[in-house]
Amino acid sequence: MINNNFNVTDQINIGRRKMLLFEPFEIGYKLELANRIVMPPVVTRLATVEGKVTEELIQRYLLYAQGGAGLVITEAVSVKEQKSGQLLRLNHDEFVPGLKELTDRVHSESDAKIAPQIIHFLKIARSGYRQKVEDLTLEEVKEIPLLFAAAAARAREAGFDAVELHFAHAYTMSSFLSRHNHRKDEYGRNLKGRLRLAEDVVIASRRAVGDDFVLGARINGDEFTLGGNALNQSRPIASRLAELGLDYISVSA
Repeated sequence: MINNNFNVTDQINIGRRKMLLFEPFEIGYKLELANRIVMPPVVTRLATVEGKVTEELIQRYLLYAQGGAGLVITEAVSVKEQKSGQLLRLNHDEFVPGLKELTDRVHSESDAKIAPQIIHFLKIARSGYRQKVEDLTLEEVKEIPLLFAAAAARAREAGFDAVELHFAHAYTMSSFLSRHNHRKDEYGRNLKGRLRLAEDVVIASRRAVGDDFVLGARINGDEFTLGGNALNQSRPIASRLAELGLDYISVSA
């Protein structure tokens, strides 16, 4: 639809915003990006079934990087050893060399920065079984921050410029934050309890990568489910994560 009220002032303002989009941007005084364009995580299914980097995967991320993104966030990278199909992994040191090749190529062949989105996910089965946060033992819950921290440390070793914690999209961390979390212990019951695991993950991951390294998280702004999280919950969640020292928060739905 043509807007006949579109005047010269509007054109000037849009032009300024376009100029701003392509100007350098600094995250937390720690990482300077060539511009303000961020490529969010997109599943490629180009890793091996063992979670290793392939040349096809490197070429895909070079395409994003050379296309002009200031920051490229990879597809989710698993922090835990479990069957996950063609999903990248950082649950063991053996995955560091392949990811180092990826980051070296991106840095040498583009101006982009690159970060992995690291994820913990619950079990699902072809039978239809889907694990819930209530099914995890206390020992399993307390292991999760350690897994994230170890993966974050490996990400820095592999030459990534930042790490994004995946707290969105109905995976483990999102499910703990959700009002659909019905645990009766200190990891449930109310917002404070539902936030506890996310707090532990942020604190452990920050300790692992250091204060000079960019650490962000992706959260749901709205779950769009009956009885789930909406803005009334996501606002205090985002505020608390920021208080803990995250350098950025990516909001999804």
